[in-house]
Amino acid sequence: MVRLFYGRHFFRIMAQLMCHGVFSLALCVPCIAHAAHSKAEQQIQQPASNFYQLPNLLQPQLSPSGKYLSARFAVDNELGLLISDLDGAEDPILLGGGKGWKVNRTLWLSDESKLVSFEQPTSFGGTPVTVTRTMYVDTRSGKTKTLFKREKGAGFMQIQDEILGGVFGEPGTFLISGNRDNNPKAASVFAVDGPRSRLPNKAIQRPRKNILWWSADRLGDVRVGYGFTSNQQTAVLNLKDAAGVWHDVPTLVERDAEVLALPTKNPNLYFVLMLPAEADGKLNKNNFGLRHVYEFNVASGSERILFEAAHTEVASVTLDPKGESIVLVRYQDEATAPRIYDPDVAEIYALLSDKYADSNIDLESISRDSSRAVFTVNSPKVPGDLYLFDAKKRSLAAFGKKYPRIDESKLAEVFAVSYESRDGLQIPAYLTLPNGHSLDSAKALPFVVLPHGGPHARDFRRFDWLAQMLAGAGYGVLQMNFRGSTGYGVNFEKAGQGNWGEAMINDVTDGTNWLIEQGFADAKRLCITGASFGGYAAMISAVREPNLYQCAVSLNGVSDLRAVLRRMRKYIGGFYMTRHIGRLWKDDESLRRDSPINHIDDIRSPMLIVASADDRIVSPVESRRMFKALQDSGKPSEFIELAEGDHYLSRQDNRRIFSEAMLEFLNRHLKQNRSSVVGSD
Repeated sequence: MVRLFYGRHFFRIMAQLMCHGVFSLALCVPCIAHAAHSKAEQQIQQPASNFYQLPNLLQPQLSPSGKYLSARFAVDNELGLLISDLDGAEDPILLGGGKGWKVNRTLWLSDESKLVSFEQPTSFGGTPVTVTRTMYVDTRSGKTKTLFKREKGAGFMQIQDEILGGVFGEPGTFLISGNRDNNPKAASVFAVDGPRSRLPNKAIQRPRKNILWWSADRLGDVRVGYGFTSNQQTAVLNLKDAAGVWHDVPTLVERDAEVLALPTKNPNLYFVLMLPAEADGKLNKNNFGLRHVYEFNVASGSERILFEAAHTEVASVTLDPKGESIVLVRYQDEATAPRIYDPDVAEIYALLSDKYADSNIDLESISRDSSRAVFTVNSPKVPGDLYLFDAKKRSLAAFGKKYPRIDESKLAEVFAVSYESRDGLQIPAYLTLPNGHSLDSAKALPFVVLPHGGPHARDFRRFDWLAQMLAGAGYGVLQMNFRGSTGYGVNFEKAGQGNWGEAMINDVTDGTNWLIEQGFADAKRLCITGASFGGYAAMISAVREPNLYQCAVSLNGVSDLRAVLRRMRKYIGGFYMTRHIGRLWKDDESLRRDSPINHIDDIRSPMLIVASADDRIVSPVESRRMFKALQDSGKPSEFIELAEGDHYLSRQDNRRIFSEAMLEFLNRHLKQNRSSVVGSD
C-alpha cells in the first residue's frame, strides 16, 4: 500500500526541500519582507504550468514537541506525505500511496509515531465505493504497519480511518470510530494504544440510536453524537454532560447548530454556532439567517452568547493544545478581523499583517507543548507562504511556499463585488481581472464565469489556481456565491435546496448579465466553466441561455438528476442529494426539467466535457452519457476521460491535461489570439 521515496528520488526530493526552505529557518522577525515590483514587470505573463502544478506543504502539522513537521508534498504525479526534522538533523521521509492508494488524513501520536490514512477507489458488488486504511508510521525509521487487519470470522470495515483524535498527555493513544461488522449505523468508539492489528475488545463508547459519527475532546472524552434528523438534515443529536449522561438536544437541531469546540475545563460546556432563538427563517435582503456562537451548558440547558457579527458567521474557534482556553476566533468574511486571545499569536498576526497587507493569516498548527506554531499567509497575490514561530527563540522564520514556481508579481487582482439577482437578493461575488486591469479600466474583456462546486461550499477572496491561470491567459473570471452557498447564514444556504436548476442558476445567469451591463465583459466572448455542481451549472446554463455563452466546460458535472438520485440510494447518507435536489418520484417533473441531458436540442454552445475515471463523488457515467447524447444529436462537443482521476484533480498529469485542454478550447471558441494564451514550459 505504501511506498517510501528513496533511491533515485532522494536527491531530487532533497533539492525540492531546499528550494522550499524547509531546512533554512534562520529568517528572524525583522527580516520578513514582501518584494515590490514595477508596473512594467507586472504586465509579463507566466506559463500556465506554474499554476496547474500540484501544491506543496499542504495541511502542515507539528509533532507534539514541535521537532518535526508533516505536510502534503507533491512527488511522482501525486501528493504524498513529507515528514521533516525542522532542525535539519535527520533526513526527510516522504511517503506515497501505491496501487491506487492516496494519502488522506494524518495524526501525530508522538514525535516517534504518526497515523496516516489512505484511500482507494474500488467496487463492492458492482457498487463504486471508496475504502480507507490506516497506517502506523515510525517517523525515525520510516517503517510502516497496517492497522486493524481482518479478523477471522469477522467482517472487514470499509472505512478504517474514522480517527477522532489523540489523547493529550497519553502519547501513542488515539480514538477511532468503527465496528467489526461494517455496520455504519452502529458505530462504536475504541481507544487504541500503539500499532495494534485488531480493534480492542471493549469499546469506550457503545453505539447509540441514530448516531453515525462521534466527536471527542482533546482529553479523549467522547462528547458529541451526530446523525440525520427525520427531515434528512445532518445534525448534532446527542451531547454528554460532565457526569457521563447523554442528552437529546432538540433545541440545537431546531436552531441549525454546529459544535465548533469542546472546552475541557468544564465538560458541561460546548461552544456552539447556532441561530438566535427568535430567528424567523425567512430569506430577504436583510436577513440571511446568520448564526452566533453560544456557550451552551448541556446539564442546565442554559446558554450565553460569546461571539456575533453583523454581516458574517464565525468560521472556527481554535483552542489551546489541551483544549482549555480559546486561542483565536476566525470569521467567514475575510474583511472581519479575527479575535485573538493568545499574546504570542496576536504578536505574529500583527507582524505578518504589517508585512502582508490585505492578506489572510491562518494559524495552521500548534505543538502540544506550545513551543512552536505554523502560520500560513494567503491572498490573491500570495499563494501560500508558510512561517514557523519558535516561542523559545522568539523568532519567526519563513520556510516554504505552496506554489514555489509562481511569480507572485504577475498574479491578478481579485475584487470583492456584489450584484442584485432578479428577485432582489444581493449575491456576493469575486472578480478576477487580468494583470494590469482595474475595475475602472476593464472593458469588454473575454470572460469565464466560474460557479463553484458543492454546492454546499463557497469561494473566498484568496489564491485560486484555476482563476489565476485563466486570468494569466487574458480572461476575466467571475466567481459568485449563489444562494445555497455556505458562509452567509442558514437562510441563504437553505434557499438553494431544491433549486439546483432554478434560483441558483438564475443567480449565475444574473451575474453574467451584470458583467455585460457593467461593461466588464464582451457579450460575444463568454464561456461558463465549472467542476462538480459547477460542471452541472455549466451544462444547464448552456440549455437555459443558449445565446448567452459562446462555450461551456464541465469537469465531473452532473447531467441527469434522476439518475444521480437513483444511484445515491445505495449509499449511507445518500439522501443528502434528495434534500438538495428533490425526491425521485414526487419531484419527477422538475428533475426532468432541470437535467441537461433531457434538453440536448436546446444547446447551441460548443461543450468540452471532462470526466475522472475513478470519481466517487460524481460518477463518470454522467459525463459519458451527456457526451454521447451531444454526439448523437450532432452538437459540437469534445470529451476527455482522465485515467485514475478522482473528483479533485489530485494527480499532476490530470491537472495538466484538463488545464491545457480547457485553455485551448477557450482560446478557440472565444476567438482569442492563440499567442496570447501562455502554455506550458
